[in-house]
Amino acid sequence: MYLVAIVHRRDIKSLRDLTAIHLPLLKNIRDNSIVAAQAYGVLAEQLRLYIHYQPSYYHFHVHITNVNFEGKGMLAGRAHLLDTVVDNIECIAPDYYQKASIPFTLGSGDVLWKHWHAQSQSLPLSE
Repeated sequence: MYLVAIVHRRDIKSLRDLTAIHLPLLKNIRDNSIVAAQAYGVLAEQLRLYIHYQPSYYHFHVHITNVNFEGKGMLAGRAHLLDTVVDNIECIAPDYYQKASIPFTLGSGDVLWKHWHAQSQSLPLSE
């Protein structure tokens, strides 16, 4: 099972935009994902809900998979579990994702990597 919850709001582009005002939305996605997964015979404890940073497209969405699904999206160094995102906003800071350092991996086929690589090739080497 692999589902994607796509948010209709256009003001949330990525994890960086999330604040405490989005907690009801995030919890709604979690709760409705549990209901939707039951139609596939997948229980709540068998779910993995995550958000990519950097996302593949800048329209906020949440990936919903069975924990047994081993797609590269969860292992790509970009996945942030929805429950952890909620906890960070609730327990650490309402604007956690505006302040936090969020490392991510890029593959050589990624547009952002290509841009970075082109820029780095034009920089002088430091001694």
